[in-house]
Amino acid sequence: MEKKQTDKKMVVGMIILLAVLVVIGGSFWSVVGSQAQKVKEEEARAEETALTAIYIETGELLKRQVFVDMENGTVFTADIPSDGIYNKKGKLIPDDVLEDGDMVKIYGDGIMTRSLPGKYTNVTKMQRVGRAALEEAQKYREKVEDIIGK
Repeated sequence: MEKKQTDKKMVVGMIILLAVLVVIGGSFWSVVGSQAQKVKEEEARAEETALTAIYIETGELLKRQVFVDMENGTVFTADIPSDGIYNKKGKLIPDDVLEDGDMVKIYGDGIMTRSLPGKYTNVTKMQRVGRAALEEAQKYREKVEDIIGK
């Protein structure tokens, strides 16, 4: 009789332990899922505020490096993040440099100074997305030269 009662207690204990493990596992996956959702939302917000710009080098003796927002034509400067530039596939290339006519996506807080040209102050990520056609690059170069000179 005592063995049956011990077996019953053991079965009940195992069921309770299993239920506790299921609750803990469910809570863990719920937290992981909500964190993944937050990351996706942050990435979507960053994508919404990202600028697509063309990189232009101008100047004969002293090279000046500027960007032109391809949506509204704003000419501005921006520091390339210290960790480097991402390529089209999203891979970080630490020692990469931009070339005249590169199209880039610039991520940051969206704050730009009111100087001429403006300065994008808090760039968090820069990704090369392509190259502008020669005619398109020339059009932006002329815009830069009209605004800030040669």
